[in-house]
Amino acid sequence: MPKLFLFVKKHEVSVARQAGKGFISYLWRNVLEKIMGLIAMVFLARELSPYDFGLVSITEVLLYMISVFGTTGLAEFLLAYRKDDTEEIFNAAFWFNVLLTISISIVFIACVPFWAVWQHDERILYIGIIAAGIFIFSQLQTIPKTWLSKNLQFDKQVKMQAPFIILVPLAKIAAVFAGWGVYSLIIPTLIFQPVLTLWMYKSIELKIKLRLLTNRWKEIYHFTKHLIGATVFTRITDYGDKFILARFVGIDKLGIYNIAFQLAELFTGQLTQVANNVLSSSLPKYVDDKNIFYKHYINFLKAFSFLILPLLVIMFIVAKPMVLLLYGEKWLEAVLPLQILIVAAAFKALSSSYGCVMNSFHQNKKSFAVTAVYGPVHLVASVVGSMYGLAGLALAVTIVKIIFINWNIKQVMDTVSKPFMQWYRDIVPFFMVSTLIGLIVWLCIYQLPVMNASINVIVVSTTFTILYVLSFRVLLKPYTANIATTVHQTFPKLSPYFNKLLGI
Repeated sequence: MPKLFLFVKKHEVSVARQAGKGFISYLWRNVLEKIMGLIAMVFLARELSPYDFGLVSITEVLLYMISVFGTTGLAEFLLAYRKDDTEEIFNAAFWFNVLLTISISIVFIACVPFWAVWQHDERILYIGIIAAGIFIFSQLQTIPKTWLSKNLQFDKQVKMQAPFIILVPLAKIAAVFAGWGVYSLIIPTLIFQPVLTLWMYKSIELKIKLRLLTNRWKEIYHFTKHLIGATVFTRITDYGDKFILARFVGIDKLGIYNIAFQLAELFTGQLTQVANNVLSSSLPKYVDDKNIFYKHYINFLKAFSFLILPLLVIMFIVAKPMVLLLYGEKWLEAVLPLQILIVAAAFKALSSSYGCVMNSFHQNKKSFAVTAVYGPVHLVASVVGSMYGLAGLALAVTIVKIIFINWNIKQVMDTVSKPFMQWYRDIVPFFMVSTLIGLIVWLCIYQLPVMNASINVIVVSTTFTILYVLSFRVLLKPYTANIATTVHQTFPKLSPYFNKLLGI
């Protein structure tokens, strides 16, 4: 028995360290992606108009709405698959994916001319064709990405993607100065996506065979059908509000809202993607013991909260100087919706592992029920909010999201057999500390003389960080000790620096 216990503990530490290594790899990749994206946007936002950004966004709305029926749940199914015939099921999934991707692209291209007429801009036709090409190669990457994630080969995946993360934004900058206009937002991606796709397939051990294995498709569909249903409503909510906004206040306002939304998820979108990539690969290994499962889930979430919440509070405070610094005065209308959407981003980030938990326990039907109710409510709120402009839409969406996120949290806690309020008892201290320090910094900053935008960002960020670290060093040592344990298990090389920073 002691030997078995020792083996289990070693296995837990091994998986945790591999997950931690993967988190760091994905984090560096996504930090690089965000930095390069911001550099590109500094130039693109000054050369292109809000209408140009809105035009690409409204075209993507159509693509993402159609693609939901074929792009959902495949990676989740493969990551949660626990039988021995892994190579065969990946081959079946490959051909399943190819057929659906081609079918979706044909339907999308057939619909694009009508979409262009309805939106009164023929450029949508050409943007749509380019977007379809990007979509095809992006979808084909699902299989090699999932293979690498399932085998915890996070470093390998990141090394392949890194060169393209640099090349695509640089190509966009070159394209906009070459006079490509709105097409500079998408053509560079189309050029590089096929190269990355081919490289990924050549770099994995999986050998694709010329057998469709249609007898396995039913098994795949049985898992994904509930996710497809849930994602239909998710896509409707994620992109329906953009469509509503474009119809109510115009495509140019959609471009501004899009910028606000992207900035609100500047850190959360990338960090949650990283966290979910890692958690969806590691959490299924603990489903046989709900207590161990919850321990790993909540410890990761505490460490995640410690990192993400202060970033969001800083962004909330410096929203105006940040928009001025990055995009210029013509985008100032994005400031208020940005601040509102940051609140939604905080709740969304901390509940983003909801799908990982539900998929690990194959509770897709329950997650679908929430989304089925959320979709219509979100759309009604979007219509009402849009009547009051960008800020009205952002506020309506945020209120609805927070209400339904609590339903998600309730389902997670029921799944792991824990009381609902346990989640808040574990996480609320991080909310409280970040909010209180943010309020102090905000009140103090308005007592100072008007500063240059870049100086404002630096002063606020530095002041907040010092107060945040001091509060955990002096007042919140028990919470710091718990996070330090998780950091030590997951990121052993970073642990000494973390402990030194927080006085442990």
